[in-house]
Amino acid sequence: MKQRATNLAILLAAFGVPLLGQAMADRGEWSFYTQGILYKIALNITLAVGLSLIIGFAGQFSLGQAGFMSLGAFFSAQFTGRYVMSWVSGMDPAWLDSGEFTAVLLRTGLLVASMSAGMLVAVVAAIIIGLPTLRLRGDYLAIATLGFGEITYNLLLIYLQQYKFDTACYIPSELAFMSRTVNIASSWTVALLAILVARNLVSSTCGRALPAIREDEIAAGAVGIRTTRYKLLAFVVGSMLASWAGTLEAHQTATVNPGSYRFDRSIEMIVPVVLGGSGSLTGSVLAAGIFTYLLEKLRDLPSGMQQYRTIVYAAVLVLIMVLRPQGLLGRWELGDLLRRLRGNGPSAGKSRAIPQSPAKDDGRAAASPSHAIVAAGSRARGAGDLLACEELTIRFGGLTAVSCFNMRLGDGEIVGLIGPNGAGKTTCFNMITGVYQPTSGKIALGGMSVLGCNTARINHRGIARTFQNIRLFAELSVLDNVRVAMHAHLRTGIPAAVLRTAKFYREEGEVLAASMRLLDIFGLRSVVEEDAGSLPYGAQRRLEIARALATRPRLLCLDEPAAGMNPVEKQDLMNLIRRLRTEFDVTILLIEHDMKVVMGVCERILVLDHGETIATGKPEEIRDNPKVIEAYLGEPMKV
Repeated sequence: MKQRATNLAILLAAFGVPLLGQAMADRGEWSFYTQGILYKIALNITLAVGLSLIIGFAGQFSLGQAGFMSLGAFFSAQFTGRYVMSWVSGMDPAWLDSGEFTAVLLRTGLLVASMSAGMLVAVVAAIIIGLPTLRLRGDYLAIATLGFGEITYNLLLIYLQQYKFDTACYIPSELAFMSRTVNIASSWTVALLAILVARNLVSSTCGRALPAIREDEIAAGAVGIRTTRYKLLAFVVGSMLASWAGTLEAHQTATVNPGSYRFDRSIEMIVPVVLGGSGSLTGSVLAAGIFTYLLEKLRDLPSGMQQYRTIVYAAVLVLIMVLRPQGLLGRWELGDLLRRLRGNGPSAGKSRAIPQSPAKDDGRAAASPSHAIVAAGSRARGAGDLLACEELTIRFGGLTAVSCFNMRLGDGEIVGLIGPNGAGKTTCFNMITGVYQPTSGKIALGGMSVLGCNTARINHRGIARTFQNIRLFAELSVLDNVRVAMHAHLRTGIPAAVLRTAKFYREEGEVLAASMRLLDIFGLRSVVEEDAGSLPYGAQRRLEIARALATRPRLLCLDEPAAGMNPVEKQDLMNLIRRLRTEFDVTILLIEHDMKVVMGVCERILVLDHGETIATGKPEEIRDNPKVIEAYLGEPMKV
């Protein structure tokens, strides 16, 4: 109910604020100067929201937003000038700019049509640019989008010079939204709708995939998140919002000058996102409003000091970055900060707005629909081996890390994979889970080959894992670490998340109940709103296993889960592993150096040494095997 009320409030504001602005302007209570500032604030909020999705939430650094803005401005201007002008040429320009309801409705329709034209081109360009570059990591996207912005500028300039004999594109004055009241109405409506779309997206199970990718892309893939798809989603939505802002600017000025959308304009757009706090939607909105207002008020400096205007502005930015390097709100949202100050809210704004729904966590989760989200046992099992690895070999340059590795796992087995450091155990895990592609060999899950599949697809097929070095989403809450792992099995998608349908709320409630059930099993219910990175080491290990189970695996690969645990914690871990096999109907493959843990829970053991399998058998056979004693144990184990 709280989320629905918030959505309704934003929607009402999206239409109420513009109407209030129009009424105030008509009564002469807002000067032309004030209206100009309000228009620019709304425009920059729209840009900041879009870029916050790309940089703040998805963690992808883009320098091409000005290019997408120019596409929205140019193609909406072309659409208006070429197609709309011929349609309305017989109308009275004075009537078009009048306050009559029909005229306002017509102008609104023209704006929506031209905005759609610019948006379509920007979205296509974003997909073309994003598909090849978003598969890469690091600064490739920044370089690619920087080049895209310069290419767009030069192409538009060449077109205008060759075909328009000018360096700018113009919208006929009778069609441009030069009315002050319409400028405020259209810009604030778009800004508030952009906030609503972005907020609904990032506060859903689907949207939580974005900060998970930002935190750790490899771990995100391991829990089934299709990282390229979600990065492309953020990139496309951010580019779409930039094109909307370009359309609004074109209709406000009636001019599209490619020179206004150069590299420096993209840098200006990044400022509110960084200063507001990367990963904070409300922080970016507040920063966009504050610094747009500051920059405009600096224009009021005495004429003798105008040359210092940009210096003063830059000095303020530097001062804020020195005093508050994480930005105004960091990764908090404003609502979380207010609740924190009142002493009754979540820490660091992580578990944002836990949804309320008919699904209640009343202790009957095992019998509720939410149980189906967690349990893997209800799925059909293939005949024969669950996992079959045949002659797996992987080489890194001239080094053979694993050679001719063979392993078969049956349903419900607990199997250990042991060996000295550098033997190739984690490398085998990485091949099985798609992090590495083997040089040769075969991998089949349930009789179906998974060779060549990426990490996310293999997770969808039913293999989950933990990591030797814990890879939690450290700045997300404990609860969100588990919830995000369930997104691949949701029946609703992005449109339902944005529109907040009844089915979305019902499913979010199921996800919440299932997550709490898992956290209960692992003893983490009391810390659901804490940052995952702030937990003690043993609790982080348990959370990583809980997150892996949330993906509904058939095979769970545990990479040194007892590392760093004390004897009591290790005994609890052994009991937990047995319980997981029974309760979740899952097969477990275990890498572990603590031989008491291995011998205590495993039914079969494989031993690697220098990438080769030197022994396989039951625990008692491995314990007395001369090769294993020589290569790894050092002396026969005492029972």
